[in-house]
Amino acid sequence: MTGTVTAAGVSEKGPAYDVFGPVWAVLDLGAAAGAESLTEFVAARREELDGLLGVVRRLGDFSPELMQIFERQGGWADGRHEVTAEFLMLHSGCIEEYPPNVDDPAVLRRMVSMGGDLQLTKLVDGLVGAGAARGVAAESGAPLVVAAVRAAAALLGVDGGPAARDAFRMWRVVYLPGVLVPDSPTPQAAKECLRAYARALEVAVAA
Repeated sequence: MTGTVTAAGVSEKGPAYDVFGPVWAVLDLGAAAGAESLTEFVAARREELDGLLGVVRRLGDFSPELMQIFERQGGWADGRHEVTAEFLMLHSGCIEEYPPNVDDPAVLRRMVSMGGDLQLTKLVDGLVGAGAARGVAAESGAPLVVAAVRAAAALLGVDGGPAARDAFRMWRVVYLPGVLVPDSPTPQAAKECLRAYARALEVAVAA
C-alpha cells in the first residue's frame, strides 16, 4: 500500500490486485506444500477459497466482473499455470539460492514457511489498502482483514489465529514506520487512517 487514502468509488482494480497477488501466491505455496497441481489444490479447497474471496469482496466492494479476473488470471481452470521453482523463489523472498532444490523436503519447507509469512503480511497490507481506498472505516474493516488472513492461513495448513497475529505484527513493523514518520510525504489523512487500522487490527487479532 502506498499510504494514499482515496474516497469510496475510486477505481477498484489497483486495490484488488494488491489483494489478488498475495492470494495467488498463497495458492501456489499451498499446492507446492501438498505436492499437488494448482488445479488439484484449488478444486479440493474451493469452498474455503470461496469463503476467503467473499470476505475480500465485502471489504473492497469489488464488482463480480473484477472478481472474475481473479479466476481467469489464476490459471487453474485451464491448467495453464504451473507452480515452478521460479514462482516459489519469488513468493518466498528468495530465501534459498537459485535454483532451489525443491526435491529436498527441508528446502521446500523453508520456502513454504517463509513464503507464507511474507505473503500473509503482504495480504494484510493489500487488504488494509483496499479497505482504506474504498472508504471502509477501520472499526468495520479490521475484522474483515483478520477473517481473510485467517482463511488464507488455513489454505497453507497453518492455524489462522496465530498466523493472523503474526502477520499483523509483521505488517505493523515493516510497512507502517516509513509512512508514519513526520517527514513522510504520506498525506495526514492517510496516516490517520493507517493508525486507525493498526489500532483496530490489534483488537481484532486478539478476538
